[in-house]
Amino acid sequence: MTIMLSRAEWRLFALIAFLYMTQGIPLGLAMETLPTLLRQDGVSLQWLALLPLVGLPWILKFLWAPMVDNVWSQRFGKRRSWIIPMQSVVLLCLLLVAAIGLTGPATPVALALFALSSLASATQDTATDGLTAENVHGPALARANAVQVGGTMVGFFIGGSGCLILSGLFGRTVALLVVAAIVGVGLMLALLWREPGTDRQSRERPRASLLRLIRRRGAGAILALALLTAVAASSTFALFKLLLVDRGWPLEQIGALGMAGGVATIVIGCGGGAWLINRAGIRFVLICGLACLALSAALWMQASASEADVTQAMALIAVVAGSIGSGSVSVALMTLAMAFAQKGDQAGTDMTGVQSTRDLGEMGGSSFATFIAASFGYGAAFGVALLLPFCGALLSLGAKPKRPPGNPRSR
Repeated sequence: MTIMLSRAEWRLFALIAFLYMTQGIPLGLAMETLPTLLRQDGVSLQWLALLPLVGLPWILKFLWAPMVDNVWSQRFGKRRSWIIPMQSVVLLCLLLVAAIGLTGPATPVALALFALSSLASATQDTATDGLTAENVHGPALARANAVQVGGTMVGFFIGGSGCLILSGLFGRTVALLVVAAIVGVGLMLALLWREPGTDRQSRERPRASLLRLIRRRGAGAILALALLTAVAASSTFALFKLLLVDRGWPLEQIGALGMAGGVATIVIGCGGGAWLINRAGIRFVLICGLACLALSAALWMQASASEADVTQAMALIAVVAGSIGSGSVSVALMTLAMAFAQKGDQAGTDMTGVQSTRDLGEMGGSSFATFIAASFGYGAAFGVALLLPFCGALLSLGAKPKRPPGNPRSR
């Protein structure tokens, strides 16, 4: 069934796409561009070791997510009250970094500005999730979550690889100004968007809190699924690059594999997953995505056990399978979480709880898999990664709804 979007809905989707994209930009800048450029300037590894801390607000944002749901201005709107100031902070930080120059002597100031922009982006993410959950319904919900996952990844690539390419071609200042312009477009769309009014009854609902999320029926299963699927996806991706390095693969080939995986995640995993959710249901997409993750882990487990060279064809199949699985599982999980959040009255807090759990799983899964590989070998680590999707499939059997609310097939 083809669903036509009105002009207002197109504007809403454009706003959501730019907001999620700009939220990924600071992480790409801090995790890829900044370390590469500063190392090129001879900055010590001690300074570079601090850069992962820039992403800490994305893990901890659940602590202040209830405030985003509880405190807002009637004049600006519940979500615009946070989106506009936070987007402005990100834009200002990028302009300041462009002004002072992204060079070795400016490292402390640049690091502080990127940390501030990361904090603003993480806070904005809570408001953006609430905006999406409160304004997108029915079959369009899966598309919105494809935009969420894919948009954030595109933003990460723009802030990372994209900014590095622009820096090499036109200089660092021009690269930062181009990235800032993209953030500026997102801010402009937020300023032009008219947020639906909030009635008195909704204003008098109980205050948002993490305790209310934990006490909600079904929350435990969704949070556990978020943690498990994140660990399953991150475990394999954390290991295969290390395995290929140990097998003597050139860095450029490993990087090309990573880029192919990124394209597969966005186009097939996110886009295809959203399309399939509205036809087969969330649970079906979850299980299919987990099966792809299991296939990827099994292929890498076999490669690690063999003394033969890892062929490019096998590596590409394994990476693409894992990427498709990661993208489709993410879209299905976030659609499930957003449908869950819509049934409550603290959408921002509920979505942030799920996302923080996923971020924790990704960070923990990467570290755990590396520890297992160091202690017992790559085969054991990929074996654990192979078991996790099966556990996730069993857990997903208790997850509801099977289809996005509003889909005629679910009635």
